[in-house]
Amino acid sequence: MPKSRRKKQNIYLTETQKKTREAKTKAIANIQECLSQYTYIWRIVPEDMRNTYLQQIRADWKDKGKLFFTKNKIIIKALGRDEQEEQELNLSKFSQELVGNAGILFTNEQVDDVRSYFSKTQFDDYARAGGLVDQDIVIPAGKIRYHNTGEYVIPTQKPILESLGMSIRLEQGFLVLDQDHTICKYGDQLTVEQAHMLKQLMFKLAIFRLIPTHYYDKTTNQVIEV
Repeated sequence: MPKSRRKKQNIYLTETQKKTREAKTKAIANIQECLSQYTYIWRIVPEDMRNTYLQQIRADWKDKGKLFFTKNKIIIKALGRDEQEEQELNLSKFSQELVGNAGILFTNEQVDDVRSYFSKTQFDDYARAGGLVDQDIVIPAGKIRYHNTGEYVIPTQKPILESLGMSIRLEQGFLVLDQDHTICKYGDQLTVEQAHMLKQLMFKLAIFRLIPTHYYDKTTNQVIEV
């Protein structure tokens, strides 16, 4: 078979590395700029991360602060990893808390207001494959209903539910189970099929939220655990 004569585009690794360095430098500069503008820095831990809902939270804080989710080492580099590098007194103690999957929030909002916002703000969503289940989900025998609306499941979903392992029949325009069907049990790690079935029947078992764990107060130079 003859070789293609189309012109190939060369990608040079040095260009990619340069862009990566520039992005890191820009991120560090942005964090340090916020450090000079805001009084409080919060460590925020996501639970069941969903980018759509994260954007909503960013919008809520657009005029009240700045939220960063980037690599811990970049944030630590910006704030300072030890007493010699720290940008503010005791800030390296806050850097020491930056482990695992977390972000930071810069704000001038009072501590109680920040805690109140995050305690009230959460979003229900469909669980993903691999997630752990904290309850038994059993579909009772009889006509099948959607969990969130109580309406009957539309007949056109019969092939999908059957492909996922549910034994059902069509009776007078309704999808019917002859016996209870267990989708998952407490402690299960969801399979792809289980997660898909839960979504088809509108069971939202995941909750996206951001949990504040620590904050740094520039007025006192103290790191406080929430």
